[in-house]
Amino acid sequence: MKALKVAIVFILVLNGVYSLTQWLGSSSPENERIAEAAAEPDPAASGFDLAALTGLTKEIRSGQELERKLNEKDGINNLDLNDDGKVDYLQVEEFGKPETGKVGYSLYTEPAKGERQEIAEVTVEQNGDQAEIQVVGNEQIYGDNAVYNDSVKVERPVQTAQAQAAPYPVYPSYFMPHPLWISPFGFGFYPPYFGFFPILGPSLYFNRVAVHHTVVRQGPSSFQGNSNRTLSNPNKGRAANTGVAKGLRKPTGTQKQFLSSRSSGKIGSGGFGRSGGSKALSSGTTRGFGQSSGALGRSSAFGRSSSGLGSNRGFGGSVRSFGGGRSFGFGGK
Repeated sequence: MKALKVAIVFILVLNGVYSLTQWLGSSSPENERIAEAAAEPDPAASGFDLAALTGLTKEIRSGQELERKLNEKDGINNLDLNDDGKVDYLQVEEFGKPETGKVGYSLYTEPAKGERQEIAEVTVEQNGDQAEIQVVGNEQIYGDNAVYNDSVKVERPVQTAQAQAAPYPVYPSYFMPHPLWISPFGFGFYPPYFGFFPILGPSLYFNRVAVHHTVVRQGPSSFQGNSNRTLSNPNKGRAANTGVAKGLRKPTGTQKQFLSSRSSGKIGSGGFGRSGGSKALSSGTTRGFGQSSGALGRSSAFGRSSSGLGSNRGFGGSVRSFGGGRSFGFGGK
């Protein structure tokens, strides 16, 4: 009798294991939805706040100054397009003719060697003693109509001793004639002040950039919309074919293919999640809006998880090179 009971229990256990295996391997709509959610990368737009960029533009007066402030520690940049857990270096290319009363700044990054992805376009136009600022986000990252505007005095407020000692030219006005800044830096080739800063969680990032929001308005600048001054952004709409591993609002065909190939690899190697292993276990930080990573890895509202269980003054100075093999030095700091 005892042997019969053991046999019955054994059969029931085998039946349960078989049923569980069949359920896990089934292609039901629910399981497909879970797999799709697990493969969905973090949104790229959450790493760089356009309203904060609008506010920051009120504080600078040149492309070089903007690039420096974007990439300093504790700045508004929390972008991680290639998903390596570190803040991307942002480059700035200044365009237009400041002396005509309108100038632009093109922001972009290089998520992979030889690839360039536009982030946003900033235009500043003179309106009497006011400078009208408009920021337009790249449509691949932010989708349509990601536009902000604000205004500020054309002339910089009284310079502090700290500003006067800055390692770059500090111009009194946006429209003072000066050489247009084109970033000499790029993938694997960075200025000495830049470090690979860790990505902040959403709440910490929001608190950091909130000071730059001021009275920033959403939507295009009515003044610039009615202006006859035109500029040509050299990087407008430029998209990286590879290297962008974060979710995009309007990805190009090649970007979709790249994201799909990465997602397929992650599902194949880590069940329904991302095979984060020890990296996820040691993270302890939050990443992306609505997502977190803690002691057991990364999770989201869709149930995604990954853990060990699932798987220069002027053109200034010296630079740090990471495999780029380039050198750069025109004096300065």
